[in-house]
Amino acid sequence: MEKQQRLALGLLKIGELAEKSGLPVSTIKYYTDLELLRVSEHMPGGFRLYNERESLLRLKRIREMLQQGYSIKEIKANIEKICVLKVLIIDDEIEVHDFIKSALTDYKNLEVNSVYDGFTAGMVVKEYMPDLVILDLLLPGVDGFKVCASIKNEPRLKHIKILVITGYDSKEYREKAFNSGADDYLAKPMELKVIREKITSLLKL
Repeated sequence: MEKQQRLALGLLKIGELAEKSGLPVSTIKYYTDLELLRVSEHMPGGFRLYNERESLLRLKRIREMLQQGYSIKEIKANIEKICVLKVLIIDDEIEVHDFIKSALTDYKNLEVNSVYDGFTAGMVVKEYMPDLVILDLLLPGVDGFKVCASIKNEPRLKHIKILVITGYDSKEYREKAFNSGADDYLAKPMELKVIREKITSLLKL
């Protein structure tokens, strides 16, 4: 298999995975031997190939659990359950939560959680560590701009993608949202097709 074809299929050699993840090759080998990482294919000569998206997600979850004080043994026991992409919806309207969840029903390996006010959101984001936050700007407690900025200003959380949604669409709100760190912006009412496209793009599904 030629390199171009292999990369188009999302298959990485061990050195390429190490480079993308910022980890030593020895760590990738160690996690593979422990079956925390899965080898997708073997090339002639015994070279291992890893699925890029799955492997980077697994490495991300391993790093998160190590930071939380879990042992390698505990991580190994739970790795299959935690290797899902996590979406956190922060909005004070139940209907919005239901609408977004209905837009995501066809996606496998997606876990969706809900928060209804800005104050609670700050605590839940740190505990839940979502991959994507869908964030209303006008929230009870703490407004969405502050929630967005607090996520992006914390080194441990800044990798989290943020899709801002609002029923008060304006140039001023758009600029303020992006200045607060939003990765994308969507005005309400939302179309099912459009929000699916936004989420697909942000999570690289």
